Amino acid sequence: MKALQSLRRFFYRAANDNRKPSDIPEKDLKRALNPPHDDTQEVLHGVTVRDPFRPLEKLDALETAAWVARENKKFDDYMRPSKSAEAQALDFFNKARSVGMYESMPGRYGKKYLVWRQQPGEARPSLYIKDSADYGAPARLLLDPMKIDPSGKTNIVDKYVTGDGKTMAYRLSVSGSDKETLRFMDVETGKDLGLIYKNFRSSVRWDRDGKGFHYTQSDEATKSTSVLYHKMGTPIKDDKIVYAPGTSETQSSYFRLSKEKGESGSHEWIYVSDNTPGKNALLARPAGSDEPFHEIFPHKQGVLSPVAEIGGRIYAVTDLGAHNSKLISFDINEPSPEKWQTILPESKEDQLNDVFVWQDKLFATYSHDTGEVLKVFDLKGQHLYDAPVPPLSSFTMGQRMSDGTCLLTYNNFKENGNIYKYDANANTLTLHKKSTTPIDLKDCIVERIQATSKDGTKVPMTVIRHPDTKLDGTAATLLYGYGGFNVPMEPAFSTSIAQWVRAGGIYVQANLRGGGEYGQKWYDDGRKENKQNVFDDFAACAEHLIKTNYTSNKRLAIQGGSNGGLLTLATMIQRPELFGAVISEVPVADMFRFHIGSYYGFSWKSDYGDPGIKEDFNNAAKYSPLHNIKKGFKHPPLLIKTDANDDRVLPWHSYKMAATLQTQEDPNALTLLKIRTDGGHSAGMTADQRYADIASVRAFLVKTLGPINQKDYKAKLAAEQKTAAAKKPPQKKYG
Repeated sequence: MKALQSLRRFFYRAANDNRKPSDIPEKDLKRALNPPHDDTQEVLHGVTVRDPFRPLEKLDALETAAWVARENKKFDDYMRPSKSAEAQALDFFNKARSVGMYESMPGRYGKKYLVWRQQPGEARPSLYIKDSADYGAPARLLLDPMKIDPSGKTNIVDKYVTGDGKTMAYRLSVSGSDKETLRFMDVETGKDLGLIYKNFRSSVRWDRDGKGFHYTQSDEATKSTSVLYHKMGTPIKDDKIVYAPGTSETQSSYFRLSKEKGESGSHEWIYVSDNTPGKNALLARPAGSDEPFHEIFPHKQGVLSPVAEIGGRIYAVTDLGAHNSKLISFDINEPSPEKWQTILPESKEDQLNDVFVWQDKLFATYSHDTGEVLKVFDLKGQHLYDAPVPPLSSFTMGQRMSDGTCLLTYNNFKENGNIYKYDANANTLTLHKKSTTPIDLKDCIVERIQATSKDGTKVPMTVIRHPDTKLDGTAATLLYGYGGFNVPMEPAFSTSIAQWVRAGGIYVQANLRGGGEYGQKWYDDGRKENKQNVFDDFAACAEHLIKTNYTSNKRLAIQGGSNGGLLTLATMIQRPELFGAVISEVPVADMFRFHIGSYYGFSWKSDYGDPGIKEDFNNAAKYSPLHNIKKGFKHPPLLIKTDANDDRVLPWHSYKMAATLQTQEDPNALTLLKIRTDGGHSAGMTADQRYADIASVRAFLVKTLGPINQKDYKAKLAAEQKTAAAKKPPQKKYG
């Protein structure tokens, strides 16, 4: 009782004087030495499943908070001797910050332009409005997140401006939470309009006249998402339900199409999906009508995504009968697939991702070997040319102007941030604004290699390394993966990667099955009953890097977050001998309860199956990290990272995983748990917070793998060998 009272007093004081949980007195930490536990067990599909650390799911319990504080202290104590490595990484990040003012590509709304600006020393970017698209043009401040919340915890997630530029909606998140707030502003005066939505989880689709907007709202009980409409000037309680699905765990969204000249299309649309990947239903009704939506495309056939209305016909991207997708057109009055006309046939090599209409041309984005290609066609589908975007790059296009120009920035592993002016008619790129980032990797090697997975599948990887890094098996190598939810791992410049490579390490990004790099089959082959393929792919990548002398198992670390956190944990449990260190961030670890508590958890059944179904339960039982730890488990040093504010993958996944390992693992094994309080599901952090977080991971890798620089590592090995030789007793000579 006294211990509990002491903890209550501490947390009361902490709430009022901004003390950290790591400041809990040592005597109270000792009382919290063991994680909260009980004898919880339940029978699932005839199998008894023990869950002794279920009490850790009580995130607000004092006992949980005390144990969390002890784990943070344990991490801090372990890392204290490595502060110099952390400082070196932070020094690199500070020198890599943008020089002068950062300004985003402008977006045009009415006759004005909106940009994000961030001056040196500012924690977060602010939103400005100006009369010209020119960089640095005079601008008026609209939103400053630090004025909204001086604590720095609030982030502006997104903005939505009416077509005339007069009204703006914007979403705010505190500490990276998915529970956001939607507010509204009069752009001309900067006045708040007093309209506030709490616990908002949707985008905003304004009417063309700005008199109202559509949004989505979920039912907590059924996990289904309905479409609602708000008319400006009316109370929220009067918002009208436009469409509500009749089944549970079903998502719906509203959209309108544009015609060739930018006018609104003739119909309103509802897109409906559930936990079956690669399937959707499509409904429509005449624009402005109150009649019920009628089905255009039935569920369970495939994907049909309208992109434009041209000549009275609907142009849409579909994968029906086209593994890599194609562009078709149809008459909305005769929408059956038998009546479709193919505009852009399926590519044998590349996945068609999106199409937009501009300058009476079709601009189609294709995935090509994880990068993006922009191909241009006439409205009948005749290929005209490819936009001059470099290979192995991803790109972002800004506001498209009526004169056929827009701003475009492309991103790859070597460089980031240059803004170009793209002339769609001349098909040329000219430099508009040079990046203010003072670092790049232009002198480094970026190469594509392949591993062979257990079933013979070729698994691509991108390797980034400095030419001076020797391929003699001694390079510190960081292998990153995700492999899930049809999410592609694309080329992107990263200050974090640059720091690792400049320090002498090799960075490897794996393209595993379950991702979205190579079409629906690549995704299907890495989910549900095929989920084990993802772990086999990751292990194969590690084996290939070791076999081909990029690195050795002692110098190889793996890292991943969320579904990638599951990936690193499961692969470590199955193949611990391959790695010298493991980093698992905000992981999904309990595959029998992932759908419980988290708002989005039900939607993960697409990849993990439904634990309530015996077949899916049995599949998950084979790889669930929490349920495959054996007594005396020997594994490489493991760092599990989570955030106390994560309301997507709840932190108890990490808590229970760390507690289970620490009580079951070999006495010489090491499991560390680091709990942040400033970033939610790896989102919402300022640059300072993010760099500090990465620097702590770098210090962990230096401590577990040894010096990242090869020369320093070899010198360390030589010194250790010399010391070991000196300790050997002299051999007797006989003669």
